[in-house]
Amino acid sequence: MLDYKKILSACDESSRISESFIDDFLINFISDKEGLEEKFERQLSSYRKIIVKMPEGFPGMLMSQLIAHRIFQQNGLAGKYMNHAVIRKRSVEEIAFFQFQMQYPWKYSFCSIEEDLLHDLYRMKDAISGEEFMLYSPGISKAVTKLGCYPSLWLFLVGFNGECCQTFGPIAYFRGIQSFDLFFFAKHLNADITFLNEVPDMIESNPVPFLMLWSGGEIPVTYHKKDMVVFNKSEYYVKDFSIDKYDADFIIEEKYPIYMLSLKRWNSFPHFAKCFYHAKKKLFILTAMTTRGYDSLVSTLSKHGNDFPTTPDILCTMAMIHIAREVLNFNIEMNPYEKHFAKKTSPGTQQELDKINVFLRSLMDKINNKKDYDIAKLALKADISLENAENVAKMVLKKFSDDSWKR
Repeated sequence: MLDYKKILSACDESSRISESFIDDFLINFISDKEGLEEKFERQLSSYRKIIVKMPEGFPGMLMSQLIAHRIFQQNGLAGKYMNHAVIRKRSVEEIAFFQFQMQYPWKYSFCSIEEDLLHDLYRMKDAISGEEFMLYSPGISKAVTKLGCYPSLWLFLVGFNGECCQTFGPIAYFRGIQSFDLFFFAKHLNADITFLNEVPDMIESNPVPFLMLWSGGEIPVTYHKKDMVVFNKSEYYVKDFSIDKYDADFIIEEKYPIYMLSLKRWNSFPHFAKCFYHAKKKLFILTAMTTRGYDSLVSTLSKHGNDFPTTPDILCTMAMIHIAREVLNFNIEMNPYEKHFAKKTSPGTQQELDKINVFLRSLMDKINNKKDYDIAKLALKADISLENAENVAKMVLKKFSDDSWKR
């Protein structure tokens, strides 16, 4: 049985020493010696448009977190300074703390809450490794209380205090991102990775891009009834493909050398189960916007002698597609062939979308420049309804007003 009093005592003690030794001394000392602040500033400068949106105080705490990670990560800088004369002058308590932390390297973890235990204590599960661990974090409790729910994923830097893990620095939560999204994002950072279990090493070697995912933390996961809206995609080389035999199950359109096969009864919202075949490249692409849609697609194709795996090559939420485009600052084309069959947006629909974008740009300009604004006036100027304006503003302002990132 867990001894909560002993665990919480260890957490309080660790926090006390950490504040005086790591926050007030070690980070500045080693950062000055290694030029870490300048190095991380150069990395963070690539994400300036995200940094400027962060709450007041967040960038500074993020910098301290990155430096602390560099010190205490596996094979970090801690070993280099263990016997430094300045370190040896610290108290016996702090030196013992330093030595203990070296034995348990700190790491970044994307994880989910498995159980709310007691008094800011949680049982967590790493989203990639599946490892479970006990974590003390008042910051999580504060965020959960404010949100009124458990977000799908969390991201923070964790260390061990002898009884349980604790967070160091700011924490981030994600309403919509799923564990499989992490592979999708990592793949766009390094196309050579093949498996999800390669992602932790990428995070440890360069956590900055993953920390920038914070920008989309409020984007929710999208459902239609019981179906999660999630992009499924696989690509296969198919040498011989007879298009005619699929007439009974698919709606076939041709823009030679490309064919689009839309699965009947599954080709509309929310499933959009479709195949694309490039006759010259012999490339066959399977896509769907729900897992059930993709399963039905594979099952139907199997009836015609195909043997495609049931698991898609790519799986990602709409939240991650949006966030990845924002963080990586380039357009991510999910399917290069679908645009050849795209129906033009009606003038009325496009006009309404343009008006909403005008409102959003005006609102963001006011917020970024710390200017007063009136949503009703901005809505009137953009010629959109007050209801639409308030819904858009609510999502944006939620992120700017959030202070639950503090540990």
